[in-house]
Amino acid sequence: MRFGYRLDKTCRIVTWSVAGGILLVGGLLWWLSPGGYLPVWFLFIVLALVLLVLLSAPRSIRLTRDAVEIRCVVEITHIPWHHIRRVERVERASLRPLMPVFASPGFFGWTGYWLDVRGWDLVKVYATSWQGLVVIEDIYEQRYVVNSDDPDDLCKKISARVEKDS
Repeated sequence: MRFGYRLDKTCRIVTWSVAGGILLVGGLLWWLSPGGYLPVWFLFIVLALVLLVLLSAPRSIRLTRDAVEIRCVVEITHIPWHHIRRVERVERASLRPLMPVFASPGFFGWTGYWLDVRGWDLVKVYATSWQGLVVIEDIYEQRYVVNSDDPDDLCKKISARVEKDS
């Protein structure tokens, strides 16, 4: 079973705005810098950061025989069925005190590690929209926040499989 990701309107606006800002600043540095070293270093560092964010952008959630797999461009987060403690659908308001720590706040999605200010713990977020959020918590108290076009079906299928394996 596969659940896909789709960039929402806000995520697309943030992504294109950041990309345009990077090109604008790079172009201004190129035009204003006499030696050319500053714009080259700027674009090199920014390109490296953009590639890191792009490689961590979520692509799909797969429910396999062994686990829930959150697939990104390069990374696959593997959560075995017997490690899942609970799964529930949540609204964005319940996740309000999240602050990005090592994360992408809207550039190709909201991904990475976010600090939950209420509980002072890290939450791993794989979302391209703040609608249809699902929280998966494992036995190690690690929380994963994902989004889906059909969050109720995702919760139902994961819960059914976890109960079956218990």
